[in-house]
Amino acid sequence: MKEATTHHQEINNIDNNLKELREKKAELQINYDNHLKAKDKNKEKKITINADQEAISSHSETRNIFYVEAPPSFSAPSVILDVNNFPTHPCRTQCPECREFVVTETFTSISSVTWLVCFMTAMFGCVAGCCLIPFCVDALKSIIHRCPKCQTKISTIKRL
Repeated sequence: MKEATTHHQEINNIDNNLKELREKKAELQINYDNHLKAKDKNKEKKITINADQEAISSHSETRNIFYVEAPPSFSAPSVILDVNNFPTHPCRTQCPECREFVVTETFTSISSVTWLVCFMTAMFGCVAGCCLIPFCVDALKSIIHRCPKCQTKISTIKRL
């Protein structure tokens, strides 16, 4: 019998704790909703301050609440404006033709290095088609950066 009363008291204590937690949750939800409403109102207001309003607001006791949002957790992408220092992969830059900030498209093209390696392998006796391997290797080709919007050639990275 004694155990039943202790279990009953524990259940009552747990119920009381749950009731208190529900009340706290309701209060927090109301505070959160008020906070969001105040934030929305501040976004809707356009605050224009000129010399007359500054003088008036400095004498009055009203205060505006401004909410400052935290900066993003990721870093801003780097924009490369120096055409001579482009990497071998697509990068963010400003197109010199259309003046848009874009991520470049990269293409490979056959360069003088590709032909040089081809002739050297042919001279060393690889005439059975092995001299064509340099045309399949991207590391021996030039890389061209183009604007994806206007298709203007922005930069060419040549090997050698």
